[in-house]
Amino acid sequence: MKSIGKFWFGMFLIFLGQGCVALTGPLAVLPIVSPQASELNLSGIEAYNNGEWVLAKQRFLAAIHVDNQLPEAHYNLALTLHKLEEYDEAAEYFQKAGELAPNNDSIMKSTLYRNYLGLSTTFERHMSGGYRYAQ
Repeated sequence: MKSIGKFWFGMFLIFLGQGCVALTGPLAVLPIVSPQASELNLSGIEAYNNGEWVLAKQRFLAAIHVDNQLPEAHYNLALTLHKLEEYDEAAEYFQKAGELAPNNDSIMKSTLYRNYLGLSTTFERHMSGGYRYAQ
């Protein structure tokens, strides 16, 4: 019986190591890319981390208004919209973030991103509780 438990624990570690159950949090961007948008994005991250979802939403929208090509702001806004239970709108911003940064592993391996776009496995959805918002 103990060997079966060790087997599943080992499998869990393998999935975790592959990024299948990645932790999800807002992403910063270097100010050299777009200084004003970067500052607004950082301000949004601060509000997000403080649980001020409406303020975070406003800041990320402002960052996108300044630089519509900033994938981190789109991704962060999607995370915030998820917290606000605005799931349909969150899906749109997750999709846009992925389109803008298809090689950004922080976005592409995010559990929420994968759940919203229907890319996650059953195991990922189970581990993240993603059944309620998976497309």
